[in-house]
Amino acid sequence: MKVTEIITIISSILGSGILSVFGTHILYSNKLKKEINHKGKEIIAKKIQEALCEIRDMELLIKSQEIYDVENILETRGDDVNMIEGEIIYPEIMNDWETFDGFHDNILEKRKDYEKYLSCKVALNLVFIDRYIHQLRLFLKDHGDEAFLPLWGTIFIFDLQRWQQRMDRILIKEINKHTYKLESHETKKWKHLRKKELIKQYENTILYYLKENKCSRRNKRKMEIIKNTLLELGLIKEN
Repeated sequence: MKVTEIITIISSILGSGILSVFGTHILYSNKLKKEINHKGKEIIAKKIQEALCEIRDMELLIKSQEIYDVENILETRGDDVNMIEGEIIYPEIMNDWETFDGFHDNILEKRKDYEKYLSCKVALNLVFIDRYIHQLRLFLKDHGDEAFLPLWGTIFIFDLQRWQQRMDRILIKEINKHTYKLESHETKKWKHLRKKELIKQYENTILYYLKENKCSRRNKRKMEIIKNTLLELGLIKEN
């Protein structure tokens, strides 16, 4: 056999081997990249789901309610008290300053730990309740001591329930998604939703009306009744 033929055979063998190794390497690399990508998305999805569930646990605290002045009601009406419906209620988080501040601390903790994993809409609603509770605390400090908190709770429960029900619908919809994607909070989407989820939502609250004396035409009659009632009770003064 000629030298050239031997070299050709050797080259052929080596060439096919190199190509085989090279092809196997490409396939393995592609598979590895897909696995890393999938695992990365899986980790993010679990973190987002955890964040959504934690936020839902927090907002559901507003659903825990107490009957206002229940001891006096039981003493005066006895067996006639309807413990299921018909009594004036307030959110349990407004029992006293400790429970109220504890709820706000819970919100701040959730923002710190999970806000970066939330969609723009959920994050803005979290920002909203943080700012609302802070603004409410300032208002309450100017309108009575701790003993008045449950009484004010019978008024502001409507703001809190409206937000809680809205937030719960949004959270359930996102929790039930099959896939999760991170959203930046530095986008046009955030700026667009901010006006609706933060500004307009606050301007539709009882707290905003009592502070600014402004509301939509649709809510004007309702807000006036609330304000006149509070004036008669001496809880607020005319601006």
